[in-house]
Amino acid sequence: MNYQRRAEGLEQPDAPPPTRAAALTALAADFCSGNPDLEGWSALYHRYLAPLSFEAGDLALAAHVVPQQFRRRLKRGLSHLAHALREAEMDARRQACSPPGSHIPAPDYAHLFGVQEHTQRLARQLTDPNGPRFISLEGLGGIGKTALARAVAQRQIEQDGLTDVLWVSARQEWFSDRGEIIPLNDPARSLEDVAARMAAQLGLQKLTGLPASDKLARIQPILSATPYLAVIDNLETLRDTESLLPALHPLAGDTRFLLTSRYTLSGFPYVHIFPVPQLSASAARALLESEMARRGFRSAIPPPAIERLYALIGGLPLALKLVAAQVRCFALADIIADLQRAQRRTQDALYTFIYRRTWSALTDSARHLLLALLPLDPDGEDRAFIQTMSGLTEADFALALAQLLDYSLLEAVDPLGAPRYNLHRLTATFLQTDVLHQWTA
Repeated sequence: MNYQRRAEGLEQPDAPPPTRAAALTALAADFCSGNPDLEGWSALYHRYLAPLSFEAGDLALAAHVVPQQFRRRLKRGLSHLAHALREAEMDARRQACSPPGSHIPAPDYAHLFGVQEHTQRLARQLTDPNGPRFISLEGLGGIGKTALARAVAQRQIEQDGLTDVLWVSARQEWFSDRGEIIPLNDPARSLEDVAARMAAQLGLQKLTGLPASDKLARIQPILSATPYLAVIDNLETLRDTESLLPALHPLAGDTRFLLTSRYTLSGFPYVHIFPVPQLSASAARALLESEMARRGFRSAIPPPAIERLYALIGGLPLALKLVAAQVRCFALADIIADLQRAQRRTQDALYTFIYRRTWSALTDSARHLLLALLPLDPDGEDRAFIQTMSGLTEADFALALAQLLDYSLLEAVDPLGAPRYNLHRLTATFLQTDVLHQWTA
């Protein structure tokens, strides 16, 4: 109130008015200023905060307004007070919280290759006032969704204007470069977990024990009015994805959400889909050579061998890093042969990590169509050809095709023109191994 009085050139007493007459005179001066913010603060102070007690009617009379107008000023003052308290709470929470960016996980890579264009594009979308509030990074397991999300989050936290990054991981297992599937401790599994971790990272531990809906209601004023980036990684593993996104939607005001998922979220109209492509042949080679050099392996792989390797696994970073880890122990020719046969434990684990959960979720028609796609031309085939080759009815084919696209098992080329569909190279290699027979035995 005194700040507003100073702005209007009014007297700013060091102590409250000693008499009722002096208090009412000060109120009248505030209401004569023509400053609606000062009128709101003054109405609030004299009605509820001043040491002298006044009825609303007496204050309205002194301010020369009708009671209804005084109540409107009072409501404005309460709104100012709520905002000031919220700002004070946020300042206190920021001082108690970890430094900005501390929730971003440590990178599981030495260098990123072939993603600069993607990070720039995502950064533009996340900072555009009219840009999407929810962006979903989607693609095959191991294609680099988490690494890209982390790179974008790190870039954003280094820019001015972002308060912090919240990071909630629903990843349940990790694939090591030794070819082991390692369960992770305490991943987020539900909306309740997501709400609890977001609240904790915001410094709101006092919300512990409240239902998820109450936590989100308390979080909403903070995130909707303050620019955060909230990342939810491996969202497809959560139990209640269908209810999670509608529950998070009201939180997105100044805050943006960046999601990663193997399964598409295109069914939610407010989610912008960003398909994460595989690395180009040159970026894949750069990653492979970088990983080998990091491990002390200085010999260069001949270009024909790299071309053959890329034809088998494409630009999938997870598979490329596994190959780099094995080169010191096995001949490259043996590694390539094992990828085709999946007879070594590491290759079998790679396929299990990427494909097992997805294969289990497919309908019989989708499985049939996926296997029927093996003879496809590497450049893809059109819809009519694929349906004829599959032998499925139009209805079954349409549902199966949609499911393979939703689960990132099929790639669409030129979807707006004459769409052609093809398999990722690693998916085609996987389908030719005996792994599926082991799963269905």
